[in-house]
Amino acid sequence: MSAQLTFRQLYQLLDEHVQPGTWWPADTDFEIGVGAILTQNTAWINVEQAIAALKRTDQLSPEGIARVDVDELRGLIRPAGFMNAKATYLKNFATWFLTNHETAHLVETNPLRTNLLEVKGVGPETADDMLLYTYDRPVFIWDTYARRMLATAGYVLPKGYEPTRRAFSSCVRDADFSVDELQRFHGLIVEAGKHATAAGGWDTYWQHLQQAAKPSEG
Repeated sequence: MSAQLTFRQLYQLLDEHVQPGTWWPADTDFEIGVGAILTQNTAWINVEQAIAALKRTDQLSPEGIARVDVDELRGLIRPAGFMNAKATYLKNFATWFLTNHETAHLVETNPLRTNLLEVKGVGPETADDMLLYTYDRPVFIWDTYARRMLATAGYVLPKGYEPTRRAFSSCVRDADFSVDELQRFHGLIVEAGKHATAAGGWDTYWQHLQQAAKPSEG
């Protein structure tokens, strides 16, 4: 196996040896965005607790977030951490969603991404999560999981999300992924990252993947 696989080959490697789980886990388009904001700087298990609290109080809708008292909202999302900032971010996103969601499908991907990034609290990774899972746009999620995998696979990456996206978006285009494949790829990378952590790091897990991918001797 070569030191640097193409993105299509990386997808195939993970698809053969990893179960991706369910990504993005959500019941509505709005919940996808809420989860994408709440997961900033915290583990998903904490996000699940915050979302469960919003559901129990019937606040998990753009109308509910818009009308709920901000102090109450902070208490509901406390498990996700940074509740003061994230409460404001959720209110900002609810306002955007109520105004823009119904017509977002008419907007090209790049302008829609720019529009999302204008919402305080929606950064590049959060915007791409929404583009991929809410609006079915063919974008790759360049998160920490993906960057660690790519570095282990031999890619020399710049530091940070946006520089990596700009430097390697052509690799995604060359692979000609469908939206469904990009969603699955993200899930595969997240789950592979969990396996890598359990194995002691990506270097160890990468060796395991390479070994598993070798054809068995007859």
